Amino acid sequence: MRITIHAAVKRDFGMLDQQLQTLRSDELARSTVQLTLAVVGYLMTDVHGGRPTREQVAAIATEIAKAESWAQPTRDEVEVFLSKLMSGEPFGEAVPIENIIVLAFVVAANLLSSCRRDDEKWWDYLDRAEAAIEAAG
Repeated sequence: MRITIHAAVKRDFGMLDQQLQTLRSDELARSTVQLTLAVVGYLMTDVHGGRPTREQVAAIATEIAKAESWAQPTRDEVEVFLSKLMSGEPFGEAVPIENIIVLAFVVAANLLSSCRRDDEKWWDYLDRAEAAIEAAG
C-alpha cells in the first residue's frame, strides 16, 4: 500500500500502474484497497474534525480533481467516490471498480501530503492513520 501511495504522491502514473499490477491476487488487491479506503475515510474525518458535510466533500473533491489532474479524476467522480465512502454506501455502478482502486490511492496520496501537520512527512500521517484504524479495531 505504501509504495502505491508513494507513486501517487510522486504523481507518477507509470509507477502507480506498475504498483497496481503487483496486486495480482484478488485477496491481496481486496485487502490492500480496503485498507486504503479505511485510510481515506479516517483522513476525511480527521481533516474535517468529524464526518464531513456534503459541501465539504464537494469542496475537497474539487481540490483533489484539480491537484491530481495527472491521474485524470473528474470532480464529479471524486465527489461520488468520497460521498459513497463516507456514507458507507456501496459504490455499485456509480463508481467502476477500476476507478475505485485508482481513486483510493490518488485521494489517499493527496490527503496525506496536503493535510499533514507542517512538521511531519506524509508517511508519518499515514502511520497515525493506521494506528488509529488499528486502535478502533
